[in-house]
Amino acid sequence: MTVIPFPTREVDPQRVAADPELSAFVTANAGSGKTKTLIDRVARLLLAGAEPATILCVTYTKAAAAEMQRRLFGLLGDWSVCDDARLRQALSDLEGRPIADYDHIRLSAARALFARALETPGGLKIQTIHAFCEKLLRRFPLEAGVSPGFRVMDDAASAAIADAARKAVARLALKGEGLVAEAYARFSVALDFQSFQSMFGAFENARGRLAAYLGRTGGLPGAVADVWEVCGFPEPVDPEAVALRAVAALNLRSWREAAEVLAQGGKADAKNGLALLALAAEPTFQGALACLFTDKGEGTPATWVAKTSGLKAHEPLRSGLLADQEALEEARAYRRAAQVAVDTQGALILANAYLTAYAMEKASYGALDFSDLIEKTRDLVADSPAAAWVLYKLDGGIDHILVDEAQDTAPDQWAIVRSLAGEFFSGAGVPTATRLERNMFVVGDEKQSIYSFQGARPELLMEQFEFHRDRATGAGFRFEKVDLLDSWRSTPQVLTFVDATFSTPELAVAILPRALAEPIVHTPRRVDHAGCVDIWPLEREEKGDIREAWDAPLDQETEASANKRLAARIAGEIAALLARGDGLFDKDAKAWRPARPGDVLILVRRRKALFEEILRALKHAKIPVAGADRLALSEHIIFDDLVAVARFALFPADDLTLAALLRSPFCDLSDDSLYALAKGRAPLTLWQALTARSEERPEWTAAHALLTRLLEEARERRPFEFYSRLLGGRDAAGRSMRLRLLKRLGSEAEDALDEFLAQVLAAESRGIEDLESLTAAFASLDITVKREMEAGRDEVRVMTAHGAKGLEAPIVFLPETTLSRGARGTPLLETEAGGFLWCATAKGDCEASSSSRAARRSRGGRGLPPALCRPHPGPRPAGVVRPGRRQCAGGEHQGLVGRAHRRLRPRPGQPAQTRGRQRRDADPAFRPRSRRPGQGRRQRRRHQGRAGLDPGRSHHRAPRPLRLAVPAGGGRRHPGRLTARRCPRIGPLPARRPDPPPAAGPARPRRA
Repeated sequence: MTVIPFPTREVDPQRVAADPELSAFVTANAGSGKTKTLIDRVARLLLAGAEPATILCVTYTKAAAAEMQRRLFGLLGDWSVCDDARLRQALSDLEGRPIADYDHIRLSAARALFARALETPGGLKIQTIHAFCEKLLRRFPLEAGVSPGFRVMDDAASAAIADAARKAVARLALKGEGLVAEAYARFSVALDFQSFQSMFGAFENARGRLAAYLGRTGGLPGAVADVWEVCGFPEPVDPEAVALRAVAALNLRSWREAAEVLAQGGKADAKNGLALLALAAEPTFQGALACLFTDKGEGTPATWVAKTSGLKAHEPLRSGLLADQEALEEARAYRRAAQVAVDTQGALILANAYLTAYAMEKASYGALDFSDLIEKTRDLVADSPAAAWVLYKLDGGIDHILVDEAQDTAPDQWAIVRSLAGEFFSGAGVPTATRLERNMFVVGDEKQSIYSFQGARPELLMEQFEFHRDRATGAGFRFEKVDLLDSWRSTPQVLTFVDATFSTPELAVAILPRALAEPIVHTPRRVDHAGCVDIWPLEREEKGDIREAWDAPLDQETEASANKRLAARIAGEIAALLARGDGLFDKDAKAWRPARPGDVLILVRRRKALFEEILRALKHAKIPVAGADRLALSEHIIFDDLVAVARFALFPADDLTLAALLRSPFCDLSDDSLYALAKGRAPLTLWQALTARSEERPEWTAAHALLTRLLEEARERRPFEFYSRLLGGRDAAGRSMRLRLLKRLGSEAEDALDEFLAQVLAAESRGIEDLESLTAAFASLDITVKREMEAGRDEVRVMTAHGAKGLEAPIVFLPETTLSRGARGTPLLETEAGGFLWCATAKGDCEASSSSRAARRSRGGRGLPPALCRPHPGPRPAGVVRPGRRQCAGGEHQGLVGRAHRRLRPRPGQPAQTRGRQRRDADPAFRPRSRRPGQGRRQRRRHQGRAGLDPGRSHHRAPRPLRLAVPAGGGRRHPGRLTARRCPRIGPLPARRPDPPPAAGPARPRRA
């Protein structure tokens, strides 16, 4: 008998995770197909007989829920119409069974799943956690203690309630008595207006956690006592009393004697002696610190006390100064802690007043916000007396729970999931409607957790896995942990660079929270394509001329600013790659094609100066750009134009409002035309002048007709109808006012326009039915419009890493890698125990606040791994260095990127590869030209000779970025080694782009 050995099949982790017979916790790398795995599991649950109504799939965002529904219904819809052979193959690939197992009965059941899913009452429960909580509260309103007709607040309602709560706190403080008045007066003087407003914004962002902290500690008195205890005091202490006691304890006599001795020494000793003598005459705590410590008393102990030779013959005096220096250092730390406690006490007083006012305003509206939905649902299923009854009613309706993006699930949300799955692994229980056991599926990636500011704790993913695994295995159920390490999105070069960036144990623990450090590993599956990581030289901010505030705004970027230069370089690079037709592999069409604007994604860390400069540079370069991913409605020019319409209709004699309206797209007068109308009109108002001279010019006639109609309709129409008729009206050329607005202001104005109309309609629902009330309500409107930045619009997208969650692109720019991770954040610091401290600067930190700030700083660096994993071929990190700042501090992204580059570049003695590399999946036939002797020196001299050129001009070329690349599938020499070189220029895209064949024969000799 002949034994034929069959090769063993590697177990597919995606298929294991999608097995409906077991529960699974899946940790998945970026681009590993976790959404596909989740869809496959739902499809296999339906194939196994699970009722669609018993499946609950919870995800993080509405966009993710919509995408999962689209893909699932697309899969089931394809099954319903495909022929038997294709359906058998699809089901076999999905479940891993032989094709012969699928008879006509199983095929008919698979085809019927699409109709079953559509006909399920309420549809498949693929929704966000907030949508699920809302539905649950509407089902059990009495048990949850909410009104049966409650409303979920939108952004406008939340902003209105927050504004009303702030005003209520201000009214309470203006009474001039009590703790609130004292704290309000103190902070309003100590902080500038913007910082004071940001304080209440911090309270709003942490409202749920602040309320939980105050409730856990027994209210404001308990929270204040906890703060003093955390800062190291058994009872409150006055920081100024600490300073006075420290000054009183100084040996000022020895200071005078030391000053007399030092006066006889060198220049430095004489200077220090004069400082000691002045302080001995008028001692102050801050003066003593400035004398004996660096950085004006905020830094480390000054070394001159221990090292000066002027006190060599007077060691007792030196010992006395050293003792005072040590005592001052202890007193400084003690005073800092007391000051942090005092500031925190005042902040908690205002926060408690704000939370109380917010709850009262919200109750008057009869509405719940997103935090309330989570909190009320958690109490309903976990803590309320009716929790057992609610879970009993839910027990028969949910048999399978699937949680997506579990790394960003907050503790309260995990409590809801634990309560819902509490009976899944408690034994035999009530039998389900099918042969399937009840199970759960959780998928997430701790490395991509970037929502810590919303309460997410990525370390909970492993804690929840251990909790549910112990319960499941203890009851005899299968429970697996599956790791999806294979990445189908990025190329080996990018993934190797990501792994090298976080290769040190301390960084690995910060990104992947484990008891013991585990290496960050990404296994590339896209090995037949090449990618690259371009590291650009940093742009340095040069000191410019001092500008007078009367001549130009202080926040205006100069023409030679680093932000402008970096934005111009990015726009130039994008324009060049589009003009060259750099090749990209289209994963949908399975073919090469030239790069398009929609293939470019630019990720910033803040929507500030650089963000605006990049948008401006792209528009000046005529590159299609999608605009900002977030629009502050009240700051958009279209908002000003529409409000100006209402103000003119209410008061036509307002010349400034009318002038702005005449220059807007509604009337479209030029500057010269407006000047001709306005000049010499006295004593007439601008409206009277327009009425009298409307027949002189065609544009004046059209403007007068439009404005006259607006005045008439303002008296008869409600606000929404008034604006709808305005935007729908047509000019003499047949263009609607809406079209004129969009043509002038760009496509991004459409989102602002739609949101404005939505806010007008929402205001009418709140009882605002006239333009005067609407204008007053919109005066304090603070709404941010979130724009969908889908890739189908073929425009360059500029957004933050948080806004880009779930998106990908072949070409990604990271232009803000030098921004310090500690630069963002408010003075409100959250401790590891869930408490809060208030400290404005790191220099004023005590031990507790310093620990909290360091924890927040480590969480702030979590945005780099998702950003590096967004691209298909590779990212381009860049940055700006300000004057007087260190170039690559250890806690900055540029430092991480630079260290990764140094790890991956060739070591001395290792030959660098110069052939066989590709750029962004570029032409495989491209080879860089060899460099002639002396060519590099001539190029450097030529570049230095151009240094005087205008940096804003396109002819100014900075040094080309370093390229890190690995030959795809192994090169002709040194396969698998990353090397660095300067980026070459790539020729146009050829007609056909076949993959390069593997090299055959011996390796070519290396050039000496």
